[in-house]
Amino acid sequence: MTSTRQIEANRRNAERSTGPKTARGKATSSQNALRHGLARVHEDDAQGLVSLTFALRCGLGQQVAPETLVAVARAKRDLLSARRVRQAMVIDIFECPAVETVKRLKKIERYERSALAAQKRALRSLKSEHG
Repeated sequence: MTSTRQIEANRRNAERSTGPKTARGKATSSQNALRHGLARVHEDDAQGLVSLTFALRCGLGQQVAPETLVAVARAKRDLLSARRVRQAMVIDIFECPAVETVKRLKKIERYERSALAAQKRALRSLKSEHG
């Protein structure tokens, strides 16, 4: 159970955590997802997602809910995308070491951790359904 004191602390923190306030900060943050493409919706990869979902269904049988299969496929796709971007950045670092590239690599790791966590959640859900 959350205490009243903790709720108040959360509210105070939320008031301070409202994102960028200046026009420059807003302009910068609006470009964050465009730098590497990991936060975008993967509409161009719909066929790959359908193929992966179909392969999962064939391998596991019909007893798994379609939304669980899609969640597993999306999580796998997102994890592979993050790893592909990270791998390209590591190659860039070896070819032309730069502090900025290392900083960007650290940001990519956040997306990779998130994708890995999503994959773990999806696989746990799959395991609970499939047995």
